[in-house]
Amino acid sequence: MKVGVSIYPHFISGTKSLPSILAEVKIKDYDFVQIFPHALGLIKNGTVVENHLGDIETALRGVGIDYIVRMPVSVNLRDSVYYSRHFKVAKATLDVAIKLGAKIIVMQSGKTGRLDLEIEAIQSLADIASKFDIRIALENTFSVKDTLYVIDNVNRENVGFALDVAHAFLSAQGDENKLLEDVKLGVEKTILLMVHDNFGKMFPQVEPEDALAYGVGDLHLLPGEGKIPFGKVLRLFDDVPILLKVKDRKTFESLPMKAELVEKLKK
Repeated sequence: MKVGVSIYPHFISGTKSLPSILAEVKIKDYDFVQIFPHALGLIKNGTVVENHLGDIETALRGVGIDYIVRMPVSVNLRDSVYYSRHFKVAKATLDVAIKLGAKIIVMQSGKTGRLDLEIEAIQSLADIASKFDIRIALENTFSVKDTLYVIDNVNRENVGFALDVAHAFLSAQGDENKLLEDVKLGVEKTILLMVHDNFGKMFPQVEPEDALAYGVGDLHLLPGEGKIPFGKVLRLFDDVPILLKVKDRKTFESLPMKAELVEKLKK
């Protein structure tokens, strides 16, 4: 079972460089990382910053760990007003993936705007990506059904589902049976399974610093710290790569070994 970790931009600071973080992840036996090219200085004004590519590639290959690429969350290919700007950034992210040799690009879908624009844009990106054996994984912002609808209409073999279990749990409002029903819909199309924990509650709306106290929202907790039945979810899949997404720096720095995390997920 391949298990990776998301390297969020705020993890990299003056005291923690990308190479040192990658080395720590490798030591804990994780198989791959998710990187954010735009946060690593590789995209500026919708253009690839070529002279920065070498350093990032050296860091990744030097540690000897696989990697996937994440598009900026702000990319909204349904935005008819600023569509060209969004597409330019999305295309630059694809260009980085090509140059770095990454084989999966993750992007979110399901924002408001013109669905037809998003479908056509993803088709265009997928046609380019297919020439380099790159797959595009669409992540559900919340609803599994909405994202699967986009994937079905894009209708490209190299476009699949990045199933964020925690987002699906929030969409199911903490209902375990509803979560499992939704997950089953996407099993065949899933090329990446994203895991982090929460309590399945969206309300009441509270300040970000109060969210954990109330147990509401997309908390990005370590599996086992919330209410998601990961064991039941994992039993629906044969062998799909798993990406751990925790956003708290201290939690990230004290991540368990891969084997220990897998045991937590199987419970």
